[in-house]
Amino acid sequence: MNRLVWFGLAAALGGVAVGTFIALRSVGEVAPPPPPAQAVADIRPPDATFDPVFEPCAHCHQIGRGARSATGPILQGLAGRKAGTLQGYPFSPAMRASGLTWDAATLDRFIAAPQAVVPGTRMIYPGMEDADRRKALVEFILKAGSGS
Repeated sequence: MNRLVWFGLAAALGGVAVGTFIALRSVGEVAPPPPPAQAVADIRPPDATFDPVFEPCAHCHQIGRGARSATGPILQGLAGRKAGTLQGYPFSPAMRASGLTWDAATLDRFIAAPQAVVPGTRMIYPGMEDADRRKALVEFILKAGSGS
């Protein structure tokens, strides 16, 4: 009988996964370890996600090169994209049917009152009243999301 049993122990140290694996065969041989798992550092959101101006959005969205959808869709490459069309993200029917195309004016209106602009959106953010703060956020999203 050539049954292989793997035992693993992994500890996260400084944001990097370190693993120790021992494989035992029924005859007592030690098998080679499995290929290394994806490093924890590889799943960290892009740095732009942590910019203070983006704080209201960062709970649900990522932005910057390498961004991944989380609770909300990525905002990378948002400018000019039709709302509800990002491949692989499960948008609400309301967002898919909204007919919006993301630009500065549309983002400004949406961030001010998401439910008023797209009734039925799954975005639970209540909106941002402060026009200056909203303008800074929209400019950040368009710049950081363009990759520049």
